[in-house]
Amino acid sequence: MSEARREKRDKRVYRKKVSVAIDLLASILEDGITDRGKVRELLRERYEETRLSPFRGIALPEDIYDKEMATLYVVGKYGMGLDQDYPEQFEKVFDREARYERALEVLLGDESVEAKREKITALLGEVNSNELSRMFRLLFTRIVLGFAEEGDLFKALRTAREVFPEHEKDVMKYARFYIGFRLAEKIATGEIRSKLAKEAEKQALNLSIGLGKTMPDDSYIYNIARSVFKVPREKLESILNVNEKERGGGGRASGTGIATPP
Repeated sequence: MSEARREKRDKRVYRKKVSVAIDLLASILEDGITDRGKVRELLRERYEETRLSPFRGIALPEDIYDKEMATLYVVGKYGMGLDQDYPEQFEKVFDREARYERALEVLLGDESVEAKREKITALLGEVNSNELSRMFRLLFTRIVLGFAEEGDLFKALRTAREVFPEHEKDVMKYARFYIGFRLAEKIATGEIRSKLAKEAEKQALNLSIGLGKTMPDDSYIYNIARSVFKVPREKLESILNVNEKERGGGGRASGTGIATPP
């Protein structure tokens, strides 16, 4: 499959999500809404109406829709240019995402490990596992929607392990999530159609990230594919090695037994 065709197939699976984001952002601008909580609630309502799932892995945390605000931010900034056309309103609603993006710029920059840690801490306060994962989520969202390169996330993960060594487990967890999500996505789009192709892609992603063994098991991939992409069970069972017990609640497309980008 050519690179151009692959990109087209990757984006197609998110067409509905992007369309909902554009409509919601237009409505927010028209109504002059600047309250983040109100926007978050509208986002939840639209997703439920259209049966969309937030970007996630296997858990469904209480703050999932606050995390999903990153999708509105990415579509609004990189797809619609709203940060330039409506800077004050955009900044009020998405101040948190803007800070994560500035922190990412520092993380991916050329300064010393010590300088990066100091500047990111100044931007975000104490960098705990939640703050770190939200930084990764913003870059992840840009990648899957076609506004950033996959290699940027790999670099961010490796660098974060150096800058925040106390969060090595969180970095590894996000790397595992990313591999699982991308494999589920590629199964959904038809790019992966066999067990052999799935294993080859899993190994390739793990090597590219370069953090050691961060590969998810097939039940993890199955749950994301069912819950986020609504891939039919029969298709997944022909590609993934899972038994009935491992499939568990992940077979329910609207269930809560799924992984969030941590």
